[in-house]
This record gives sequence, C-alpha cells and structure tokens, in this order.
Amino acid sequence: MKTYKQLKFIDLFAGLGGFHVGFDKAGFECVFACEIDDHLRDLYKQNHNITPHDDIRTLDIETIPEHDVICAGFPCQPFSLAGKKKGAKCPESGRLIDDVIRIANHHKPKFIILENVPNILTIAEGSFWEYLTEKFSEIGYNLEYKVISPVEVGIPQNRKRVFIVAYQKGSDVDLSTVFNFMPQEEVSLENILNRELPSKALEDKKVDLLKYWQKLLDDLKLPEIPALSLVAPEFGATYPIDFTGLALSEMKSYKGAYGVSLTNCDTWQDVLERMPSYTRKNKRVANWLHGSIQYSRSIYAQNSAYLDQWSKGLGKDFNSWQILEWRGQRNVADIYQHLVQFRASGIRILKREIAPSLISMTPTQIPVIPNENRYISEFEAARLQFLDGLKAFPETTTKTFKAMGNAVNAKIVELIASNLREKFLVS
Repeated sequence: MKTYKQLKFIDLFAGLGGFHVGFDKAGFECVFACEIDDHLRDLYKQNHNITPHDDIRTLDIETIPEHDVICAGFPCQPFSLAGKKKGAKCPESGRLIDDVIRIANHHKPKFIILENVPNILTIAEGSFWEYLTEKFSEIGYNLEYKVISPVEVGIPQNRKRVFIVAYQKGSDVDLSTVFNFMPQEEVSLENILNRELPSKALEDKKVDLLKYWQKLLDDLKLPEIPALSLVAPEFGATYPIDFTGLALSEMKSYKGAYGVSLTNCDTWQDVLERMPSYTRKNKRVANWLHGSIQYSRSIYAQNSAYLDQWSKGLGKDFNSWQILEWRGQRNVADIYQHLVQFRASGIRILKREIAPSLISMTPTQIPVIPNENRYISEFEAARLQFLDGLKAFPETTTKTFKAMGNAVNAKIVELIASNLREKFLVS
C-alpha cells in the first residue's frame, strides 16, 4: 500500500481557487492563500474556508506555514497577446513573480507550480523566460514546462497555457512523467451545456445581425468557405492595399469602403473618412488581412449587384460587425450550426464542438450559441474551467467571466498534482 507524508501547498494569486480545487482533489491540504481582489478573497473564504492575505508585496513571508508546494498563476496581462506584452518590464504586475521567488527562497518547498500564457516563453525575444530561469536557478531550482490546453484532458475548451514545475537542484526527482496523463475521453461542448440554468439572452441587434449575415451566406450559396474573413467594406472597393506612397491625386482614381468614389476628395482627411477603418492609421491593410481582402473582392466581382443591395441593410453600429471571420466548418455555411464570438476584429464563427478560450480582458467575447440566441452561461463557463463545484461565484456575469478568464484550469492542475504526489511516496 502506498504511503504519503501529509502534503501541504500554498495558493498565491489565488483568484477563484483553480489551483486549490486541483490540488485538493489530488490529496493536498491548502495552508495559506493570497489574493489582492477584495471580492475574490471573500469568495475564496466561502468556497475554501481560508481567508487569503491581500497584497503579496506586503506579505511577511515568515508567517507563511510550512508547505511542500507553492502554486502561483501569476498575473498574465503583461505577457498575453491581448495585454500590454511588456514582460518583466511592466511596473504593475510583471515583476510579481519576484515575490514568488522570495517566498520560495525562504521556505524551500520541494516544488513550485506556475501557470501563465505561453507568450512568457518568447516575450521580448525570450528575455523574460531567461530572467525566470536565472532567478530560480539562483535560489536552487531548475524548471520544466509544457504547454497544455484543456482539450488535451477531455475538456472542450481551446485555451493553451504553459505549466511550469520548479524543482530543487541536486534532487533525485524524475519529472519525466509529471506532464504525462492517462488518455482522457473526448468531450463535446454539448455535454457541458445545461439549458435548465439561467443564461444571458443575445441582444436583439446581434440576433438581427447574425440573421442578416446568414441571409448573405444562403443567397451566395458558397460551396465552401475558407478560413478567411468576409470583409463587407471591401464590397466595391478598389484602393491599393498599401497606399502609403500614393499622391492624393492618384488616390482619387480609386474607390474606398463599399465602393464609394474618392474622386471629389480634396484632402487626405476626406479620403480616409471614406476608407475602411482598418486602413486609416497606417494607410495600408495589415498583412493578416490581405488574404481576406482578396477573397472578399473576388466574391464581390461575381455578385456585385446583389452585394451592393445587401450592404445597404448591414448594421454598421461597429466596425467589427462588418467582418465575418470564418473559423468554422468549411463546407457548412450555416452560422447556426456553430459558435459565435463578437470580437474587436470581427464576428468570429467557430466550430460547435469546442469552446474558444475564456479570457478576462473583456466581457464582450463571451461565446454565443446562435441557434439558442444566448451566451454561454456562468455555470457552463465554470464547467469549462472544472470549477462548477464551487459554492459561490462573483455577483455579476461580467465579474464571473473575468474571474473564469483569469482562473487556472483545475482539471489540468489535478492531473499534474496527482503525478507530483507520487514524488512524495515514502514507502
């Protein structure tokens, strides 16, 4: 029979307690937590019976109980693609990892488990990752890491995160299996959904907008849709995708957004007001949009009369509503057989089986189930993070999705913690 010592961990930047849930399920005991957000601290106490310390920067590390593992999903905003991308240079939170190192240096736990966005491996030409490895090495630890998505452990959410295990130099611990998990049964998003619980209805304007885009797809009868975007402002446009070197007199011979003539423009300001929004800053189209621009113009060339009429009725409240980003099934031109995200870059159509990553930066990207005219519910989001067993959640939908977007996936944590537990076998 396997015997283990009493295993203890501390939970830094605790949030809703994703690390807590995972390590608790793997047989560890939480002896300390730290979380700066007042509301999340209250929720943590309700859910886990521990009152977290507030600011890690004011923490007297000698008051922390002895522990075997440090868990820290340190703030990711400086490193995420949606955040500032300043890495360790960020004065607000990029260097909070130093407090984790400070605690580890004092208490010398057997392991430190970190979680963040994969971008920390490459940000600033790899300088932050170099900083991380050097600082942990200075206090006697080596690092192992793996990028893991919940999809790999049977949870239908595309959300890659890097999980890092720091272990003491000179130890005989074999970490070759710490990221090896038993094959998990594939689960479709359909198995996550619970239609009996309340969810937020999709706003009427968005309902009508999706119907209008679907009318376009139905009428065009496209045999296949590539993984590109239908960019409505390009219907009728003829301007060069890079017009930085053109004189005003040359630009006047082209057509701008929706085919509007530039002939009568007297200034560059007049021109830019008639151009698509994504060209105004640099007088050119970003490289990632080139393929979509060409695709949209080719569709227009074959259906110009229809698209001129269709464009008049398209809702133009927001620039992003005028772009349909197709990331769904190529041979199924039906929005209602997919998921939808309203993003700053456009209306993104996604495959139905797997949810997109839950993010904390904005509440506007909550996944939409279009055939039910609703957003994914708070409970469904919690299931995608393996946190649906919590007793208490944030008080509003916006706060819940922000917290879920910041949370570490508890199922991945449980599997890693279970493998680490084997390293504490004593007989």
